Amino acid sequence: MAAAIALLGTSLTAAFGATTETRGSAPAAIKPTHQTRVTTAHQALTNQWISLWNGNLDLANSIIAPDFALHATLLDGRPDTAISGPAGLTAWVAQSHALFKNLRFTVQVGPIVDGNFAVLRWEATGNYGGGIPGADAAVGTPLKFTGTDILRIEGGKVKDYWLHADTASLLTQLKFGQAAAAN
Repeated sequence: MAAAIALLGTSLTAAFGATTETRGSAPAAIKPTHQTRVTTAHQALTNQWISLWNGNLDLANSIIAPDFALHATLLDGRPDTAISGPAGLTAWVAQSHALFKNLRFTVQVGPIVDGNFAVLRWEATGNYGGGIPGADAAVGTPLKFTGTDILRIEGGKVKDYWLHADTASLLTQLKFGQAAAAN
C-alpha cells in the first residue's frame, strides 16, 4: 500500500509539476511561467481596453495595432471594415460617447485568456444624448446594456475585435421606431 501511495505521489508530481513536501514545510515558490506572463500582460491590456472605451482615447495608439480590424455588425449599416486601425476605433468610441452621455463600461467577467485571445463580458451604462434616427427615447433616458468582447492580441496590441452586444435591449430602451409604429 505504501508503495502504491508513493507511486501515486510520484505520478502526480510528474503530471502536475508539484513538489514533494514534508509535514510542516512551506510549498516551494511557484515560478512564473510564460503563460503567467502572457496572462498578466493580457490583463493589463484589457484594463487599458476598457479605459479606452471609457473615454481615454489617448491609449489607442499604444494598445491598438495599425492593422486593427473589427468583426461586428454596425447599427448604422456601415460595413465593419469602416472601422480599422487606431484612428477608426478612436472615432467610433468618440461617436459612442457623443450619443450616450456618461457612458461607462465595467467588466463583469474576465478577462478569460487563451493563448492570444482575451474575452471579457461588460456592462455599459449611460444616458441617451440624442441624435440617433428612429430612436424615440427622450434625451437623458438612462440606458444599460451588456456585451462580450473577444480580442485577438498580437505584439502586445489588439489586432482583431469581435463584438457581441445586447443590441435588442439597447434598441428597446431607445424606443427605436415606436413613434412610427404608433402612426
